[in-house]
Amino acid sequence: MGKTVLAIIGRANVGKSTLFNRIARRRKAIIEDFPGVTRDRIFAEASWEEKNFLLVDTGGFLHEPEDGIYKEVKKQILQTIEEADALMMVLDVESGLLPLDYELIDKLRRSDKKVFYVVNKVDGPKKERALVDFYALGVELFPLSALNGTGYPELMDAIVENILEEELTDASWPKIAIVGRPNVGKSTLVNALLSKERMIVSPVAGTTRDAVDSVCTYYDKNYTIVDTAGVRKRGRMSKTVERYSFMRTVRNIEDADVVLLVVDASEGIVELDQRIAGLIHESGKGAIVIFNKWDLVDKEDVSVESITQELYNKLWFMRFVPVLTASALSKQRITKVFSMVDRVAEESAKRISTHELNEFLRRTVAKKEPAMFKKRKVKIFYITQVKTSPPGFLIFTNKKEGIKEHYIRYLENQLRESFGFEGVPVKFYLRQRK
Repeated sequence: MGKTVLAIIGRANVGKSTLFNRIARRRKAIIEDFPGVTRDRIFAEASWEEKNFLLVDTGGFLHEPEDGIYKEVKKQILQTIEEADALMMVLDVESGLLPLDYELIDKLRRSDKKVFYVVNKVDGPKKERALVDFYALGVELFPLSALNGTGYPELMDAIVENILEEELTDASWPKIAIVGRPNVGKSTLVNALLSKERMIVSPVAGTTRDAVDSVCTYYDKNYTIVDTAGVRKRGRMSKTVERYSFMRTVRNIEDADVVLLVVDASEGIVELDQRIAGLIHESGKGAIVIFNKWDLVDKEDVSVESITQELYNKLWFMRFVPVLTASALSKQRITKVFSMVDRVAEESAKRISTHELNEFLRRTVAKKEPAMFKKRKVKIFYITQVKTSPPGFLIFTNKKEGIKEHYIRYLENQLRESFGFEGVPVKFYLRQRK
């Protein structure tokens, strides 16, 4: 049985993201003083009284024309109403009831979902008196302050009593972060993988300003997919929202099992791609590089071999990473992503026995010994694997300083030839022993 899905909806700037962050117990939603910051759906796992559920934050209804991005936001909210098991309708006691509130309430009353009507920003006697207008709606109200927590326990107790009737277990499927600079087709790729339009896709760079988790199934296996905000150049990240989106991208890389780096095949590897690849490599995560928009490439000038070679030349620290050429728009070779993710995840979790490793070490050192250090022979006594995800190996030697970087690269290349580790970095730790 899957987790209960509880969605937060309401017009813009009523405090939905503040409530989301309080329930999720961490700052996941972007909070700003201007409306419309949360334009897509944001997911988080949450719990109350040892009951687990999936929490969804949505973009706010706005007084904007029914076209462009605002039409897409409204479409996402209506889709969330259909998909969620229960809903929290957030109202603002300071601004009172507005026409957009009535429009949403009308839609909710025509649905068969359990709705919790939350009146936010109630943090004093004066605002409590302002609740009179809201009681005219004829529904049970939950007055609270999402900012300071007043009334919050009563809301969560009601939710537990009404919709979280049994303990639900956590999912343990692979988590995939999709990263890349803006407008390389990340959200289109997510939609193709989900076979369902779940992201807001727009030709305007930077449409996805926050990360949005979605669960998809391929051949009865579940995957959590995170579409992250595009990473921009440093000079363009001065605004608070852009800077926070960059930090979110870094954190999603850290949280993922496998990272998909999406590159625009029609433009090739650029400096910003190198920077993002560096973030992935430093995190120690398994990775796959996807050259998207392959259908736009002139095949007479560019081949899979040439673009792969360009990748390995410019991202020399990720030569072990598998490459996929694809078109998210036409869904060309998109389903190959899942088998590649499975393979990289398995490689990241791979453990080699100490006996096999020391047989490997004996052969490798016999082919090429470490160079002399201060006129003394450098000996390697022993190797053992000490961790996975990423794989880490402890080497015992008589002179740590004598094991130079170029010899570590030699050991890594030989290790990969013997044991694989496709798509994942491997780390070596040195310990000196007399």
